[in-house]
Amino acid sequence: MNKDLQQDKAIRHLACNPSHTQAWDENHQSTTVAEESQKLLLNKKDEYLKELAKIAQQYPPLSRERQLALTRLVNGIMQSGKLFHPQRSQFSAAIYQEISQEAHQELLLYICQNINKYDPERGSVMTWVNFLFSRRFFPQAMREILYQQRVPQILVTDSYNVEPESEPNLPERLKEYINSDPENLLKRKRMAKCPVVNFQALAQRRISGKTWKKISAEFGVKIPTISIFYYRSIKKFSSQLQEYCMKDVI
Repeated sequence: MNKDLQQDKAIRHLACNPSHTQAWDENHQSTTVAEESQKLLLNKKDEYLKELAKIAQQYPPLSRERQLALTRLVNGIMQSGKLFHPQRSQFSAAIYQEISQEAHQELLLYICQNINKYDPERGSVMTWVNFLFSRRFFPQAMREILYQQRVPQILVTDSYNVEPESEPNLPERLKEYINSDPENLLKRKRMAKCPVVNFQALAQRRISGKTWKKISAEFGVKIPTISIFYYRSIKKFSSQLQEYCMKDVI
């Protein structure tokens, strides 16, 4: 089917659906039929999720109707393809997946328990969901997962200013230990495929605020490869790092 026939078919469809005609008139010169269809589909998804949220709000917390609406809402959110993926480049694939799974579980539980806090007049469901996910549940999951692995968080990311309140000297102690490397343990931990890369060099660059993109370019090693080496090294030296950072603190 050529372009003229496609446009003719689309115009006939819009003629039978007056609500779509105005949007088509305004955009047909710069928007393809496929793009317009995709836009309408996304709008329908947003309206569908909003209606499910409104339905859930109308019924008592333990009612069957509310539970059914919430189940459909949760499924719609996860299948929307519009969930944010913050800070993906800051972690290895395995760690990021673990953090995301934990964050999604807590997010969906919160939505089910607090659906009445959603205000349809202020925006779409996904705007509300992504705000909660990126500002609250992802940082929260990040802290929990990294603590579970006994990883000093200042080494992993400084994007959320993650620093335990009970350990105010932690960043300086980390810098001191990494720079001095008293037993030369950090320097000796090198990448097998690229011996010039050692854990001390990577830790110093991460603490100084360098992104993985810049570090990757500097050493000529792909981000997944160099970040996996980094996180594995953190696990290997976690006990030494924790012991040094907590020295004289408690």
